[in-house]
Amino acid sequence: MIQLKGIAWDHPRGYEPLIAASKEFSKRNPNVNIKWDIRSLKEFGDMPIEDLIGKYDFITIDHPYMGQADANNLLLNLKDKISKDVLDMHAKESVGASYQTYNFKNNLYALPVDAAALVAAYRKDLLAELGCSGLPKSREELFAYYKTLPSRKSVAWALCPTDFWCVFLTICAQDGGRDFIKDYTLNKTVGVNALNEIKKHLDFIHPESMNWNPIQILDRMGEGNEIVYSPYLFGYTNYSRKGYSKNLVHFTNSPVNPKQEISTIMGGVGLAISANCKEVKTAVDFVSFVADAKIQKGIYTKEGGQPGNLVAWTSKENNELCSDFFTNTMKTMKDAYIRPQHPMWNSFQEQGACLLHEGVLKNIESEKLMKLLNELYKELCNG
Repeated sequence: MIQLKGIAWDHPRGYEPLIAASKEFSKRNPNVNIKWDIRSLKEFGDMPIEDLIGKYDFITIDHPYMGQADANNLLLNLKDKISKDVLDMHAKESVGASYQTYNFKNNLYALPVDAAALVAAYRKDLLAELGCSGLPKSREELFAYYKTLPSRKSVAWALCPTDFWCVFLTICAQDGGRDFIKDYTLNKTVGVNALNEIKKHLDFIHPESMNWNPIQILDRMGEGNEIVYSPYLFGYTNYSRKGYSKNLVHFTNSPVNPKQEISTIMGGVGLAISANCKEVKTAVDFVSFVADAKIQKGIYTKEGGQPGNLVAWTSKENNELCSDFFTNTMKTMKDAYIRPQHPMWNSFQEQGACLLHEGVLKNIESEKLMKLLNELYKELCNG
């Protein structure tokens, strides 16, 4: 019996489809057993791969880790193990740039099994009751939108440190373009304007926004009636499925800057193999199995997953299952901003997120925060 072990992240979207796919794989390969552990959403974004590769064969991973994985030889290069024809198909069936994000220096360290970006969530039923017919399409329209809602209803943003960082980078990219980061420096003017804009929104949004992540907001939207709209959070198809929570949550594209063809920051999950894995052939077969269009469109989506394959996203059945989540957020995925992937980005991302979040809570001037942020970036990357 071949025993393999993986680590997913702590939400039904993160672990249930992988457990289901593992059971199906074992049915077809009775000599293989795959067990899954879970880690928190914060650990998914921040925990170093070095802490995982000795214990796990499979690692669910965020794409900015590719540079670190490459520099320290942490993950298996799938280009050496999967045929070019199969990889070309994965590239063709990618949702936006999902497939490309797991490439680094012509090596491929994961296959996309989950695709995501910051999108907007809303309670369609509540907005209909309030007579609110439209949603803001641009960031400028957001300020006017707040005034259309009665005082008992709220707009919430996901602005805990990790998600504050994602919103901040989104606004920077929408205003400064895809190259607002150069030579380990964020464009100071763009960054200052983004921070000042976020601070202005804090006067209008739910007071707990600075503490919340997307799951906390979506749980409240699904169970209560206070929050009617959230413009920037990572989408979860689970909440757009009937019966998952008390109330159905719909999703659509986030507000943008109409002057740029950039939507929001890309997230998603890649399935990678530890460089220490002993059963390489079986592990590669499983990763290919999970990422295959038939599995992605079928069991992976049906068991609560948010697939990374375009065939699954364009499936009529899957869109019916998820209240057109995929169709209604496709433009965001196509135009998403990709974060840097160099080896020190993850350390910078974690520390930079805390720096900005704490600075805004303490009402530190945006100019000073950007100065500190760029000093941190250069220190990490040059040291």
